[in-house]
Amino acid sequence: MRMKLSEQDIKDLKYQCRMGYIIPFFFFTIGSFAISGLVHFIMTEIKEPQGDFHIYITIAVVFSLSILINYLMNGKYKKDIQNGEKILEQKTIERKVSMIDAEAGSATVGDIPHNRKMNTFIRYDLIIDNTKYRIDKNLFDMCNEGDKVYFHIAPISRFRIKIDLK
Repeated sequence: MRMKLSEQDIKDLKYQCRMGYIIPFFFFTIGSFAISGLVHFIMTEIKEPQGDFHIYITIAVVFSLSILINYLMNGKYKKDIQNGEKILEQKTIERKVSMIDAEAGSATVGDIPHNRKMNTFIRYDLIIDNTKYRIDKNLFDMCNEGDKVYFHIAPISRFRIKIDLK
């Protein structure tokens, strides 16, 4: 079944694009300085006439690669937003699992006088088609084994937007 994307769904899809902006930005800034410096060094070593033409070409190539990286990382999400639709897939809950888990990196190790234990939290999962899906406590409390849930999925990127109880 197909439905229109809600404002929250669009916001979630845009949130998925954040790394597609950050990584090309850092690639461009670091790459343009590093590669331009390398090209300048090579041109100095082979005694080419000093000109900024090689550096401009290098920066243009790095910029083009940054745009390509951005497109490859965000293109599917942007197409989903432009499409404005999502797919609802109905699935059956096989099991519910709650377990105590620990936050990675929340403790100190060694002979430090103020050793801390790991911060713990309760993790709630639904097992559907032999795959664990992390959910929040409210949905966990409302669901039972054998219940039907809807997966809201963006059709092009196949990003799972959310899980709702039928």
